[in-house]
Amino acid sequence: MKSRAAALAGFVLLVGCSTALTQSGSEIRIVEEKEATNCEFLGTVSAFDTLGASAGHESQNALNEARNKAAQAGGNAIRIVHMQTTFQGTSVTAEALKCEFPEDSR
Repeated sequence: MKSRAAALAGFVLLVGCSTALTQSGSEIRIVEEKEATNCEFLGTVSAFDTLGASAGHESQNALNEARNKAAQAGGNAIRIVHMQTTFQGTSVTAEALKCEFPEDSR
């Protein structure tokens, strides 16, 4: 019985540590350098996640945090400068951008 409780507590801890996208963070696009030609650089954002259920979970949490930070800076896009996953966790460094996308000019 104790092992079930410990397993459940561990699962709750891992799941409870996820970084959710805010409403404005969910509107942040991830762009490549060639797409960032009509963009204003707002600053650099960085994020780090550890203790995810998997490396993919950590990566998603770190990206969510970077997108949330870019939205807080007034951006509508990020360009990932560096993303690395090690045994310690996943780190993301990105440029927060305010871009004019072709479909935005309608």
